[in-house]
Amino acid sequence: MNIQNNLKIKNLIYFHGKIFLLSLFLLIALWYSLFIAKFSFIFTIDYTINNTISTLHSSEIINNYFIFVTHLFDPKIFLSWFFILLFLLIWNKKKYEALFLFFGVAGGQTIKIIMKWMTDRPRPENPFALYIHESSFPSGHAMTAIFLAIALSYLFTKKFSERMKYIVRINITTIALSVAFSRIFLQVHYFSDVFTGAILAIGSFAFTVLIFTFLQQKYQHTSLYKKLFF
Repeated sequence: MNIQNNLKIKNLIYFHGKIFLLSLFLLIALWYSLFIAKFSFIFTIDYTINNTISTLHSSEIINNYFIFVTHLFDPKIFLSWFFILLFLLIWNKKKYEALFLFFGVAGGQTIKIIMKWMTDRPRPENPFALYIHESSFPSGHAMTAIFLAIALSYLFTKKFSERMKYIVRINITTIALSVAFSRIFLQVHYFSDVFTGAILAIGSFAFTVLIFTFLQQKYQHTSLYKKLFF
């Protein structure tokens, strides 16, 4: 049993280690392509997508839908419901899950802030008069929504039936992708900003899995670990 468990852990570390390194490589490559080499084809793709989407703003219902989902991840609103979620998890003795979500989001947000400070990319002009005061690169909304979609699926659907697991994951993914797409639809980000936010989310998730797996293997029999996580 221990051999099987050790093999499972090794495979988990190997898989998420590869994902983390690939994400790191892509983040560096995107940063270099946009701000050092300044490859024109990336800017062409960004401007073409934004110009195409600008023709889709005729429906008030669709506009209001994307404004609504994007506001769910505005900093003040997001922090309100996110900390309520963490409180409910801790209240229900799910400290491990709460800490996983907290450190994953906090880590991703920290890297996002550093990247925004380093790049200071101007935002596209948005037709909805949304108040934007940060650098465009990368998208924090996309990063947070996609990280939570992956993390919630990873943490809470393992014991679900295959049918229920599929339904929950489809719904979570749909919400996350709606938030990510809303940033392009509302023209507060370029496609490359949102794509980078998605890569950052995947990398943050993989790194969080690696850190928590390490802590679990090294300290799971200590009293401090049990107090923190259980």
